[in-house]
Amino acid sequence: MELSKKKEIILYIILSFFFAITVQQFPLFKGNSLHLLHAIKDFEFNKLQNDWIANQTNHLPFFTMFNHYLIKFFSLKILYFVHFILLLLCSFFLFLICKTHFKKLSNVYLSIIWFALFLIIYHENSLFGGVAGQDIINEGYQPASFGVLFFIGIYFFLKKKNLFAVFFICLAATFHPTYTLHSGFLISGILIYLIFRKEFKEFFKVLIFYIILILPITIYVIYNFLLIESDILLEGQKILLNRIPHHANINHWFSNKDLLSVITYSISLLIVYKNKRIFLPIFIFGFVAIFLSVVDYFISNNTLSLAFPWRSSVILIPLSTTIILSFLLSKISLENKTLKLVSIVLFVLSCFFFFIKNHYIKNLNKDFNKNLELVKKINKNYDSIERILIPDNLTYIRMNTGLPIFIDWKHHAFRYDEIIHWKERLDLTRSFYNSKDFDDKKLILENINKIEKITHILFYKKNFPLNCENLIDDKNFIFVEKNRCFGIN
Repeated sequence: MELSKKKEIILYIILSFFFAITVQQFPLFKGNSLHLLHAIKDFEFNKLQNDWIANQTNHLPFFTMFNHYLIKFFSLKILYFVHFILLLLCSFFLFLICKTHFKKLSNVYLSIIWFALFLIIYHENSLFGGVAGQDIINEGYQPASFGVLFFIGIYFFLKKKNLFAVFFICLAATFHPTYTLHSGFLISGILIYLIFRKEFKEFFKVLIFYIILILPITIYVIYNFLLIESDILLEGQKILLNRIPHHANINHWFSNKDLLSVITYSISLLIVYKNKRIFLPIFIFGFVAIFLSVVDYFISNNTLSLAFPWRSSVILIPLSTTIILSFLLSKISLENKTLKLVSIVLFVLSCFFFFIKNHYIKNLNKDFNKNLELVKKINKNYDSIERILIPDNLTYIRMNTGLPIFIDWKHHAFRYDEIIHWKERLDLTRSFYNSKDFDDKKLILENINKIEKITHILFYKKNFPLNCENLIDDKNFIFVEKNRCFGIN
């Protein structure tokens, strides 16, 4: 059974909508929420304009501006809607990419089965996420989620709308500059295809348009983050590599299970080999990423490591997996009398299972919401707080209280000279909390106070031997005013 083009699109949007509602979105300020700090710091509902990290070089200028104006004209909650749309676009355009090659997916019931199995693939994750603990979109709203725009770009390229393709690929990189390198990988594949087809006029149009669009964010990154003295750059790189070895050090994260990703990618290439319009861009995209990753595995170059060449996997693995899925579905006979029943039952069961599992059975937000009780207690002293010293592992305090903190471990600066200062603050904080001696604590606190004035300090109750007035009633934490507890102005 096939539908008209308009009805087809409506059906695919509806199926994508049901996929998106099975994903339980995280609270905006859960986990790595630093990406929203610059977007909200100038609003009156917080004091974050006085936070040190908020005043360091912004590595996400377009993402910040986009979210700032959305929040300004609507509210913070509009970002949940944006995230929902990105989830919807992810499944929608992955399907459209596959449908351009596998025409049998125009069959309504095969398309329903595709989305049912996509639900399983997405939520199971091992065949959807990239390597090095990275993925293109998950439960949290973050700049990396705009990587789904790559899928839109690939689709437009397959539909021979090359300039639209370039626009969306560059837009993804503009939202998240880490994708800049990978946009170059993919555009290189597109350009090689155009040379292969001897479409030289189109080649120069694509090349010039890409340079025009990618140049602003490239210049911004180079000017603000890379024009630094070599010794400072090397020290900053070392700190950052030690901070995120699970993402940045291939010798740290690579294991046999990552070979499955390479195998999945290779199988997908074999499937689409005859269709050079999809094969060549994906082949070049993946080949360059794998080649640079292998080089880094053997030479361990800090600059190359922090360029994350393997991040291409967050786009290639979902694409490769869905190509394999589509190939297998294309082998199903359309004359099968149970196809209608199987498709509907499978989709309903998949949606129901993952919706219940994620929103009720495995409710990851439920545990996080317990942390917000501490936030509410701290905020009872909001007016008197200028800046808080906290244990560095309490990464939810800054954004959820809207109050400046001295430092935490999760949220670091990105410019290499600034990350050196971040490490100095982190070391001071850990020394303060690890010290058992009051005089030593006081001396460290005086050094902290020289860098930035602290008005309040949060302690774990089990690690608090002092007799100071506790400003909150909490079974795990004590919150004190610095001056009264340590006699430091």
